[in-house]
Amino acid sequence: MPSASPTRRELLGLGGTTLAVLTGCLGTPTGSDDESPTTERTPTTETTGDRTTTTTEPADVTVSNVQITPELVGLNTPDSIGTFGDRDEQFVLVTVLVDGESGPPVEAFELSADGQTFDPTLPENLPSYTLWSRGDPYEGEASGYLVFSVPKPLEAPEVVFRGPGGQFELGADARSTLARPPTDFSVSDVSAPDRVESGSEVTLTATIENTGPEDGTFVGAFNRSGPLVAYTPIKRVEAELAAGESMTWTYSYIPSLDGGTESRPMYLRLNWRGGSVSTETTVKPPS
Repeated sequence: MPSASPTRRELLGLGGTTLAVLTGCLGTPTGSDDESPTTERTPTTETTGDRTTTTTEPADVTVSNVQITPELVGLNTPDSIGTFGDRDEQFVLVTVLVDGESGPPVEAFELSADGQTFDPTLPENLPSYTLWSRGDPYEGEASGYLVFSVPKPLEAPEVVFRGPGGQFELGADARSTLARPPTDFSVSDVSAPDRVESGSEVTLTATIENTGPEDGTFVGAFNRSGPLVAYTPIKRVEAELAAGESMTWTYSYIPSLDGGTESRPMYLRLNWRGGSVSTETTVKPPS
């Protein structure tokens, strides 16, 4: 991850807008310091007949952060990534950290808002088992993320995440983001060089604009094909834009023919819910 902090307008490779960082164990109020309180697991002994069995209480569970995104990015083929999510849908992602051999099952968690209860999407039902740049989902045996699909917009005076033994309420910023109606985006003025020599940098530029009446988050999936690979996923593209706002997005790459003597094409493609754009650059041997 880049060392520099991303700006509000351009967040690359993140799984959504981070709205809160929670360092306490579930159900334990978070203090002002960075220390994470823990709970000691106590072995219990049960005797049945002539056999004694010792078991350990379930592992401690810590919630690390909450993120909200209008779309998910994951593999849509074995070699490329795409975006997933309907216009009237958004996603709350919660990272669950397990300190021990196993944690509670996925079904033990829920999100509630204004009388509605939302269960996490089971990993096998996600559009892509592993979301891009996110690692693996939570399945009860190791740390991972939970995904809650909720309506867009979702207006509620309280939004509460619950798990075994505790809960926490999402803050005002999170509720404000959830309450935003859908908006629309366009991508224009896409350009890249027609021809470059192998080993020379190619820079793609594009204008991303929020053309709708509401503030929103643009989410795209960026892929490359050529000059020596059929198709490869590159990154998730995310930009937070106010209504009517636009930004210039750039991507740079140095293609190589690895000593080849024939020119080959390279394609750069950006896909989002509203469409797709691509460029073609011929990569030629050094002169």
